Amino acid sequence: MTSDCLNRQTTEIEVWFNTLVAQLKSDQLQLESNIASPEKKDLYSTLMTGKDEEFAELMREKSTIYFIEKIIVDYLTELKTRSCEPLKLALELSNSQVLVWAEIKDDDEKTEKDLILAEAKVNVKYDKFGFYVSSTIIEESDQLNIPAQYKPILN
Repeated sequence: MTSDCLNRQTTEIEVWFNTLVAQLKSDQLQLESNIASPEKKDLYSTLMTGKDEEFAELMREKSTIYFIEKIIVDYLTELKTRSCEPLKLALELSNSQVLVWAEIKDDDEKTEKDLILAEAKVNVKYDKFGFYVSSTIIEESDQLNIPAQYKPILN
């Protein structure tokens, strides 16, 4: 490695650590003055007790929220990009997946294909993290109501 490369790398590492330390100091002040959010208090309380299982559970919850939110945004963006317009669209969320309930017009092969492709594209991106989309596509003539556990997005 050249000297310039090492200096740049050292600077990037130094900046990253300085930012991390500054954030930790800020969090410390918030905790000491009792103005930290409940989530931040829970995080540091769990870290300070040294209970690995509780910490892992907390991180799993946070990562689930992060990935499920990203999946929903990416899925809806993909549908919009494809100008996909199902008659009804509803979602059900779990710890590792987004279930999609979509109603389309009878014999609307374009919308059906777009829904399937949007699912596939999102699944390719998030499968490596253990998260995915699973769709149920029905036609208008099936005359089925959105199941109660699903949250309507488009109705």
